[in-house]
Amino acid sequence: MLAELGAARTHNITPGALRILGSYDWPGNLPELRGVLSQAIRKRSVGAIGPGDLPPALVADASGHELAPIERAERNAIVAALRSAGGNKVRAASTLGISRTTLYARMRALRVLG
Repeated sequence: MLAELGAARTHNITPGALRILGSYDWPGNLPELRGVLSQAIRKRSVGAIGPGDLPPALVADASGHELAPIERAERNAIVAALRSAGGNKVRAASTLGISRTTLYARMRALRVLG
């Protein structure tokens, strides 16, 4: 994927960052991973991408907090709504029948990147 993002020659991923990436659930699948790597590449212009280059939500998720089944279902619904709304949080909140403020709060609580 680093090669697809044009960074295979300028970047690599440290074992610690790879462990974090590997332990994350990736409800958004490859597009979500691609977005995280793209963000890390922009953050670090060259060199090894380490845990500090990853979004804090990913690092926190790797700390071992496991979501309950109802939380996982809610998280998946939020990710699906955001994806179908093209990332537009107002439309995603409307689709879910909640306010934008509630959506942001739930995204933080459930560690949804965006």
